[in-house]
This record gives sequence, structure tokens and C-alpha cells, in this order.
Amino acid sequence: MFNLIPTVIKKLWEKWNLRFFILFSLSLQTILILCAPFRKRTPNIWIIFIVWTSYLLADWAANFAIGLISNRQGNNPASDYARDLLAFWAPFLLLHLGGPDTITAFALEDNTLWKRHLLGLIFQVIATLYVFSESFPKNKLWLPTCLLFLAGIIKYAERTRGLYGASLDNFKEAMIKKPDPGPNYAKLMEEYSSKKEAELPTHIELTAERSKEFRTKTYMIEANELESDIAVVRHAHHFFQIFKGLIVDLIFSFQERQESRDFFHDRKPEEAFKLIVVELNFLYEALFTKAAVVHSKLGYIFRAISISAIFVALVFFYKLEKEGLHLFDV
Repeated sequence: MFNLIPTVIKKLWEKWNLRFFILFSLSLQTILILCAPFRKRTPNIWIIFIVWTSYLLADWAANFAIGLISNRQGNNPASDYARDLLAFWAPFLLLHLGGPDTITAFALEDNTLWKRHLLGLIFQVIATLYVFSESFPKNKLWLPTCLLFLAGIIKYAERTRGLYGASLDNFKEAMIKKPDPGPNYAKLMEEYSSKKEAELPTHIELTAERSKEFRTKTYMIEANELESDIAVVRHAHHFFQIFKGLIVDLIFSFQERQESRDFFHDRKPEEAFKLIVVELNFLYEALFTKAAVVHSKLGYIFRAISISAIFVALVFFYKLEKEGLHLFDV
């Protein structure tokens, strides 16, 4: 029969396909780490194209590599790869599926796919456990593999949690405050009526709203305070916490509107735009990165665990005996 693909190419593919896809996946992660932050700073179409293609290919490359590992560990184990090394690579790819901190979503619509990523997390954990179980009882790398598995689950869960929090419905729900009923007019009138019936001296005084000239400013800053970058970040974060509701069409109170107007009315144009740039940066981080997940008490704890697990796994991998493993793979 006629072979469209030469035998030499087939053998080369069978020998190097897994190694290629692991390196390809690692390269995509590196590109996303380095290039994704430029997306919010430049409209350059080539940078956006690189980030977009890397974002789309990253999950596919890692999933395909895990599929190759599962296939080699199962029905068709290859002598060119040691089982314990294959088991070690599976959680390494799980780390890749967690993605870098610099990007979780390319567009707002990607955040609505958090359920798909949650399902992907479950299936990839099952696949990794299957590959790991197939390597026993002769797995020399079981300890660093377990540590990478722990770090991979944390990283993938961080990404899923970031997508969940940035989806517009959940983003809006997290911002909605408890309803404020205002003064209890029913109780006030009941007390007024009872005092009237008891012929007690009763009087309701209506206070007119103060004019614009006599309103007290509720948010004050010192003169030349915005010359400090720390002060700019602090004030920008204050207004970000209020006006991020613009994304989900929340209605702001009169006090919030007036506070913002008074604050920016007294600013120089350069100071105002400097604040707005930082405010927009906070908004980008909340919608398209892991910032909201990582920068919390629970996020700090899990990040410390994952980084420590990766570092300890590296030390153990360096110290453990690697006899029988290909030098290139090591």
C-alpha cells in the first residue's frame, strides 16, 4: 500500500512527539508570561495576535501531551520513556493548564467558561492519577511527582476561581451590598400618632437639603499628595472599588457620584489621567488575570504552598538517583 507519510518521519514522530509537545507547552507558557502584560499597554496588532494564539494553543498543547502520556502508560508503553518519568511529566503539564498569573481570559466571554475549566480540572486530575498509578511500584520519582501534583491542582484551581469571580454575573453579585431601607417612616409616624393621641408636645421638623456650595467634601487629600506613586495607587484603588460596578451596570449613590466629582474637579489634568490609568489597570487585573484570587489571605496561603512544593520537588529531583533516564529528558 502507498504510505503518504514516510516511515522515517513516523519513527521520528513516535520518538519525539511527547518531548516536542512538552517543550512546546512550556514555550507557550513563557510567551504568555512575558507578552500578556503588554496587551493592556499597546494596541500593536502583532503582540495581540501572539498573545491570542498562545492563549488558544496553550490548553490544547498541554491536554494533547497528557493524552500522549496516558496512551504510552496504558496499552502501548514505549521503551524510550521510563514510566516514572512519564508520571512526573503529567503533573508538570497540570501546572501548565493552570496558566500564568498574567492572563486567565483573553476576552470577557472567556470568563463565562469557568464551568468548562472546572470540568477540565476534574478530568485532568483523574488522568494524572491514572498515569501515576501505572508507574507503581517502581517509581523512583514518586515524591517530586506528588509535590508537583499538589502544586498543579492549586494552580488550576486558581485559574478556575479567577474565571468564576470575573464572570459578569458573579462579578456583579460580589459587588451588590445589603439593601439600605433608609429611615423607618412607618415607625416614625406610629410614634407621632401615639404622642398626638396622648396630647404630648410633638413636632416634625423638615430640614432642607444643603445647597451645593455648603456641602462638606467627604474625601479629602493633602496638597501635592499625588506626587507619590503610592498615594496614586491608594486613591485609584479607592475609586476602583466604587466604579468597577460600571462594568455590570450598577447604579451609584448620590454621595459616591458627588465624592468623585469633587475629587477630580480639584485635580490637574495630568493627575486625573494618572489616577484613571491606574484605576483601569486594577480593572484589567480583576477581569483578565489571577490578581483577585492571589491577592487575598487564602490566595497567599495556597500560593506559598504551591511555590514551596515546586521548589522542594526541584531539590528532590536533583538529588534522587536518575539511572536509566535519558539525559535529554533529565
